[in-house]
Formats: sequence, structure tokens, C-alpha cells
Amino acid sequence: MSSLPRIQIERSVGYRAQNNIADVRKVQTQLNLLLDPKRTKLVEDGFYGPNTKERIGDFQSHVLGFQFPDFRVDPGAKTIRALNDPGSKEKWTVTPDKPDPDKPDKPNKPDPVKPVSPEDMPKIPVHGPTDLAGGFDTYPAPAQVLGPSKVSTPVDRDGAWIMIPHGSERSIRLGISSDEPVQFVSKGFGEDGVVRSFKKEELIKVSVTGQTLTIKGLNPCKNCKLDLVQDGRHLRIYVSVKPLRVVPLFVFHVEHGPGMKSRVSSSELRTVLKIANSEILRPQCNVEFDLKGQTELSHKDIGKHLGAIVRGDGFDDKKDEFKYLRPFLKDRTFSQPHGADHVKTVNLFIVRNMRSTVEEGKRPVSVWGAMNSASGMCVMRDRSIGRFTGVNGLAHTLCHEVGHMLIGQIYTHGHDIVQPESHNPFTDALMYSGGKGNKLYRVEVEAMNPTRHQPPPLSL
Repeated sequence: MSSLPRIQIERSVGYRAQNNIADVRKVQTQLNLLLDPKRTKLVEDGFYGPNTKERIGDFQSHVLGFQFPDFRVDPGAKTIRALNDPGSKEKWTVTPDKPDPDKPDKPNKPDPVKPVSPEDMPKIPVHGPTDLAGGFDTYPAPAQVLGPSKVSTPVDRDGAWIMIPHGSERSIRLGISSDEPVQFVSKGFGEDGVVRSFKKEELIKVSVTGQTLTIKGLNPCKNCKLDLVQDGRHLRIYVSVKPLRVVPLFVFHVEHGPGMKSRVSSSELRTVLKIANSEILRPQCNVEFDLKGQTELSHKDIGKHLGAIVRGDGFDDKKDEFKYLRPFLKDRTFSQPHGADHVKTVNLFIVRNMRSTVEEGKRPVSVWGAMNSASGMCVMRDRSIGRFTGVNGLAHTLCHEVGHMLIGQIYTHGHDIVQPESHNPFTDALMYSGGKGNKLYRVEVEAMNPTRHQPPPLSL
């Protein structure tokens, strides 16, 4: 028996696993080495598809004796150890791909052509959206691009994803040939370039010009699957069409005492909202703030001395100074355009400085902002140094804090997730604890501006 090389994988491979390209390719190669030469080998392209899943399950059933295969290869577990065992080749003797020896051969009748699954084709590279905006995930991509693996609602990881504003269009540049035709093989795709749901509702319209794929969002939908093939290569794109979701916002400029008012002017506030809308929220999830009013909240109006530093302590009412601001909350309901989900009205209190206690028994620490999702109350520092106001920092903090209210608790604890449940563990993310990144991950966009899933028809 020839020697069998040993493989090691960094992350899990298989069903609902991370499926890093290098790890998947190692598993595919090892399975092919142990496979009966008469059986059909896997394409060693590093992409996890139904053929790779079926082969892992077949190996677990016949080599490991699993009654119910889990279709996963985890580092250090039974399946990876069996893949590194040369004796597994003799155990893996069942060859369902071979013809039944009891049936006579029919040389005059050609063998049926086995259809090629698009998932097993070489992949078409994606160069990114032509507008360079967010709300897009490249393909192929590591797990962290599509969102942390420890989320309460896992996402499909077998293709690119893009957010299209309802009624608008976006373009993606692809690594395709301008001279070869492109074939769309998605269910529900019509000759007019429109993908329709099983209720015949028009979801998206697509067209290809040169190397550019243009997608127009016709009706709100989630994860509308688009498959295209050119010259034996395949690309899958998931499209989510988002209606405009508007967050009503009331702003209070808080005065702590004589001459101690927050130093964010009306013009600076307009700049903050412009940055938040045009550079962060609207291009990534089609959400924007709508300023409903500004109020100068004087020390006399509050009736209590807040001091230069406003403290928030959710575990000790006597030390919680946010309570002096809560009576001024405006709880009003505003209609949403295009049928977007209702959003609680946000009341933003801008103060000179603030501290907050996150855990019971801890001393208050200086923070940029705090959000109470239940009431819509948000308190933020003015980020003013002398006459200078950090409008970019204010815009980032406002989007981050309101993001907590819109996203909720989508993350779950795990050994590789060290952040609290409400924060993203990756430092380039808008929702990272204390980070400065602006990226909204796919799972976060779907939570911030939810749309219903509209599956395509059952047949073409």
C-alpha cells in the first residue's frame, strides 16, 4: 500500500462549517486518494458543494460506521483521523458509482450523460461593485466576510451577496469574457432578464454588458439566488432588495450648568447626519436618519444638577443620572415608506461627557455613547475639544449605538467569539466594541433592514 500523506486543517469543513478554501481542497484531495479508482473523483477546487458533502457522508458511513453522518470534518475529530489512516482505503469498498455486475452490458446503448452541477464548476471571479459602496460581500471569501459563524441565523456561504435599494440598480464587475455569451440558470429567470417568485412577483432584473453585471431591485426580497455560467465556469450571487427604512430622530442639546452646554451646533449636527446616511447606512442597508426636531435642554428644564459628567448605572438607581433625561423622551410613531418595518423613535441626548457601568460592581468608565433599545434613548458625548467637534466620530458612534437597537442580539457565544453578544468580533465592523470600522456584515444588514424571503418557483 502506498504511503498516504497526512493532512491538517485549520477550520471545520462540511455542513454549516467555515469551509476555508485551502481546508476544503485538502479534504477533497484526501478523499480522492482513498477512493476506489473506478469511482468518480471530486473536483479539487476548494469549494464545498453537494458532491463534496455526499462524499464525506459516504466515507463516514462505510469507514467509520456512522448511522447518521454529520457531513463534517472537524480538526482533531474522528473523520480527520480516519482520512489520515491508510487502512481506510480498504474499508471504503462500497462503490455505488460502479455499474451493477448482475445486469448485462449494453454496448450498443450509450451511457447517460451525468448532469454537471454548477456548484462543482470552476468559479468566476468577482472584482466588486462599480460604485465601491458597501453592502457587498466578495466571492470566494473566508467565513468572516459573510459574518461571524456564531450567529443565531446562519447565512448561505456558497456565493457572493449584494444589497440593492428598492427601485435602484447596482453593478458588479466580473472576471468574464466580453466575447462569450453568459447563461443564467436560476429558477424563475425569464427571457426578459427578470427573476420572479413562485407567486410570479417580479423581484430583480439583470443584464450583462461586457464584464459588468447590472441588477435592479424591483420588489423587496431576501437572498434571491442568481446563478450564471460562462464557458464552463459558474458564479452564484444572492441579492437582497431593501426598501428605504427611516429612523425618526429627536435631538436634545443638554446644558449641565451655566456655560456648560454640549458644543454641537445645528450645522455640525446636519453634517453628522449627512455622513451617517450617505457614507455608512444608506449604501450598506438602505437605512437613514430623519431629523424630526432639535431641543435646547437647559439646566433649569432638567431640574437636577447633572454635573460635567453624566453617569449611567443600570444597577444602582441613585447613581443613574440618565433618569433625569428620560422624562423628555418623545415616543411618537412615524409611518415608513415602501412598507419597511416600523422603527422605534430615537431620542438622542448630546452631553459634554459621560460614563457608564456595563457590569454590576464595576466602576463607571468613560464611553462615547450608550443605547437603550427598549426606550429608544441614546446618550452620546459631544466629542468636542476646544472649538473643534469630531463630526466623523459622532456619525460613527450614532450609527453604532442605533445599530444595537436595529440589530438586536444576533450573535451567540462560542469559544472563538469573545465579544459580548451584541458586538461583532471583527475589528473592521461598525458593531465592533470600541472599534472604528464602518463595515456592516451581511447578517447585520439583514437584521437592520429585514425583508421577507421570496423563494423562486419550484421549476424553471
